[in-house]
Amino acid sequence: MRFDVLRASLPFGKVELQGCKMLQRIQSKISGKLVLALFFAANLVYLTMLFYSIPMLLKYSGGLPIFDMSPLGYRYQEAMALLKALGEEGRNAYASIQLSLDILYPLLFALCYFALLQWLIRLGELSNRFCLYLSIIPIFVCVFDYAENICIWLMIQAFPTISENLVLTSSTFTLLKSVSTMIYFIGLILVVVFLISRRIIRLVVAKAS
Repeated sequence: MRFDVLRASLPFGKVELQGCKMLQRIQSKISGKLVLALFFAANLVYLTMLFYSIPMLLKYSGGLPIFDMSPLGYRYQEAMALLKALGEEGRNAYASIQLSLDILYPLLFALCYFALLQWLIRLGELSNRFCLYLSIIPIFVCVFDYAENICIWLMIQAFPTISENLVLTSSTFTLLKSVSTMIYFIGLILVVVFLISRRIIRLVVAKAS
């Protein structure tokens, strides 16, 4: 019996096979126009945060980086210092403006970058599991981002009596979000480089023959 047949006969293998088939069905419905529309929507929200809400919060905090700008996480003392520096008005702005925008962005990010990689997989006729698993990472980023946002909201509401465990949990989700985002974009770059390199090689071979 072939290894892949044996693998497919196992419970985990069956789930994996069904997952791959589901992703293939999704791929058939993803177009370049859809990817472009999602990319525009996601980055419109991102740029709004980058040039509006984040600079506003930095003014309130006196330049202290907000939680969203701390990819490596933060300690309890740093979280308390930020929330204190923001003041009541700044904390209200964080909860009402920044977190409201950050309700939209994680979902748009997940949809956009999942669809982008699925589109590239179909376009480049890629069949290896690495690309399929890589395309799922934005969904985890979305989950980590929402979990981080909930923790930030809880910290704002609880200030100044915030537990160290809450800060640790929030910081952990921030770190997980950052690491998974970095892994995804490194993988995306590798996929794009591979597709371009393969295209160039095929053109060179075609001209040589």
